[in-house]
Amino acid sequence: MDKSPQRGSHFYKPTRSQSEACASLRALISSPHIKTLEEALLPAKLYLVGGTVRDAFYESTDTDLDLATDLTAEQIRDRCAAKGLKVVDTGIQHGTVLVVIDGIHIEVTTFRQPADRNTQITAHDIETDLSGRDFTINALAYSLETECLIDPWDGVRDLESGLVRTVGSPSARFSEDPLRVLRMIRFGDAQGRATDEQTLMAARDSVPLLSGLSVERVRTEVERILMSSYPSQGVRALLSIGALPFTLPELIPAVGFEQNKYHIHDVFEHTLSVLDRTPPDRILRWAAIFHDVGKPHTLSVGPDGERHFYSHEVVSDSLCKERMTHLRFSHEDTNTVRAIVRHHMRPMDCGPAGVRRLIRDLGPHLTRWRTFKEADSSPTIPVEQFHASARGFDEMLASEQAKMAIPSYGRLAITGDDLRNEGISPGPGMGKILRDLAEIVIEDPSKNDRETLLNIVRASKKS
Repeated sequence: MDKSPQRGSHFYKPTRSQSEACASLRALISSPHIKTLEEALLPAKLYLVGGTVRDAFYESTDTDLDLATDLTAEQIRDRCAAKGLKVVDTGIQHGTVLVVIDGIHIEVTTFRQPADRNTQITAHDIETDLSGRDFTINALAYSLETECLIDPWDGVRDLESGLVRTVGSPSARFSEDPLRVLRMIRFGDAQGRATDEQTLMAARDSVPLLSGLSVERVRTEVERILMSSYPSQGVRALLSIGALPFTLPELIPAVGFEQNKYHIHDVFEHTLSVLDRTPPDRILRWAAIFHDVGKPHTLSVGPDGERHFYSHEVVSDSLCKERMTHLRFSHEDTNTVRAIVRHHMRPMDCGPAGVRRLIRDLGPHLTRWRTFKEADSSPTIPVEQFHASARGFDEMLASEQAKMAIPSYGRLAITGDDLRNEGISPGPGMGKILRDLAEIVIEDPSKNDRETLLNIVRASKKS
C-alpha cells in the first residue's frame, strides 16, 4: 500500500511521543471520575478509545471521554443508575450511554462488529471493535486493567507520520457510513495530515453517497472542518474530491472567479484567506464562508473595464440565509451570521455618526463584526493604514459606549404623543417621521431636543 503523503503533511506537527501519550493516559484512568465509573461498572472490560486515545498524543484540552466495554448498553445504564450516577440514554439504541460525573461527559459504548456503526451488533473483544472503526488513528484503545496501548492497525505509526488511512478496505468503511468522507478531511487536511492514496481514491468514489445523509450530520461535520487548525485546507479538500455540491454549494461559482484591483485573489481564494484569519469562533468561520458568495451573482463591468460587485453583501446575505436554513441552524445562529455578512462592507472610517449607526444596526453582533473586519481587510491596503483606521474606530466606539451609559443618551426627545399633539395620526406615516428624526439625531446628537425636533416636524408639514 502506498502511504506517501498526498496533501497537507507539511503542516503536520506531532507534539508527543508514545511514551508521553501513555503517561497521560495512565494519569487519566487514575482520575476520580474514571475511577468512579470503573467501580460502578465492575466487573467489566473497559478501554479508553478513539479520540480520547488519539488526543493523548497532543496537548488536548478536550474533557469529553470515550470508553468501550463488553457490557450491553442496558447493563451500563442500570449499573451507573444503581450507583447514583447521572445517565443520559438517548443513544442506547446504538449501544451508547452518556454518563456525567462531576460535569465530565463520558460516553460508554458496547463493543461492536465492523458493520454499520449506527446499528447495535455487539462484539466480544476490543480488537473486533477496533477493526470496524473508520481510520487507523482512531482505532486505538487503552486498557484500564492492564494499562497497555492496543494498536492493531498501526495507528500510532500513522499519527507519528501525519497520515490518514482507513482501517481495512477504504470502500467498505465509506459505504458503511459516507460521513466518513468528511471525517477523512477533518482528520486529514483540516488538521495538517496527509491522506493515503487508496483512502483518497475511495473517498472520491464515495462522494455521491453524501446525498443520503441527514443535513444535521453534514452540518456538524462541516463545522468541525471549519473549526479545525487549517480550515482553508479542509475546504480545498472538499473542492478537490468533489464534495462542495453536497456541503457548501454556494462556493462553487466563487472558484476561479476574478475580483478587481482591490484584491489579489479570486473570490474562492479570498474566502479561504479570510477563513484562516478569523479566530476559532464558529459564527465568524461561517460568516467567512458566506460573506462574498454574492459576488459572482452581482458582477458588472464599468466603461473603464473595472469589475464591480455592487450590493453583493445583500445577495450574500440571502444565500447565507438559504443555506443555513437548509442546514437547520438555529434562528439565533442564522441571524448572527447574517448580520455580519450583511454589514461586512460597512467601513470603519465612518465618523461618530457612522459608529452610532453600526451600534444601532448590529447591536450585540458589533464585537464580532469588528473582529471580522480585521480578518477581511483588503490585502492591497498597507497593514499600518488598516491599524490606524481600526484604532480610530475603536476610540470612537469607546466614546459612544461611554455616552450610552447615560440613561437619556440616544433616547429620542419626542414621542408619538408629541406628534399626535401636532395633528399627526398614528400609523405608518408617524412611524416614518420618528425614524427620520432618529436618523437626524444619529447624525447630530445636539439636535435631540424636544423643541428642536418639533420645529423640524412643523417645518416638514409646511413644506
